[in-house]
Amino acid sequence: MSLILLWELQELDLAIGVLTDKFEGNPLHQEVEDAAARLDRVEEELEQGEQLLQEQRKRLRRGELDLETISAEREELHQRLYSGEVKNIKELEQMEIKLGSVKQKQLAQEEELLSLMEAIEEQEELAVALTRQKKEGAVELHDWQRRLEEELALLGGELAKLQEQRDRLTEQIEPDRLRLYDEMMQRHQGRGIARVINDICQGCSVFISSAQRGFLYDPAALVYCENCGRLLVRFTGEETKAKQADSQQG
Repeated sequence: MSLILLWELQELDLAIGVLTDKFEGNPLHQEVEDAAARLDRVEEELEQGEQLLQEQRKRLRRGELDLETISAEREELHQRLYSGEVKNIKELEQMEIKLGSVKQKQLAQEEELLSLMEAIEEQEELAVALTRQKKEGAVELHDWQRRLEEELALLGGELAKLQEQRDRLTEQIEPDRLRLYDEMMQRHQGRGIARVINDICQGCSVFISSAQRGFLYDPAALVYCENCGRLLVRFTGEETKAKQADSQQG
């Protein structure tokens, strides 16, 4: 009977391995990572945009102060030029030239400020869009995280049940047989026990020799496949029906 228990232990370990792979390699892990990466990029772009916006606003403020200075200078020159205070023709000509230069400087400053205000407006619109994307990205990330947690909780529950079954099963198996089991699992990459169905090894699909078949009826005998080296297990008719019934119920 212990050989059949070894085969059942192998089936449990295989099932545990599948669930463990689903748990550790769950594709939702990648969805969470991708969503987090997208959110990080949006947050980084938003932060850079806010820094640029602050710099642009400072430049605008400095530019407005410079424009006020230029405007005041132009007003002063205009008053002096047309107030009648200055009589010297040459001095008047120089003042008129300077007034023209200040006017050009004022126009250039106004154009620069206008371009800067347009750039600020565009940057503010981008900040609004990025803020919206950030909120949407946070919601998306939270949704993927929730789905991952729910799925991992389900898988974790199934793993816990299988582990409990394994613990109960190993208590029924002799220590020397458990050591043999571990050796066979290592030697055959987790599939060291093979059932015999219709005189065929289910591990390699090769017929069992007539010399070996007789030993399969001895529950104390350890029979290994001559082809693949796996430990062979033969189920009686009643055991096979019982396993099929258990499978159908499961």
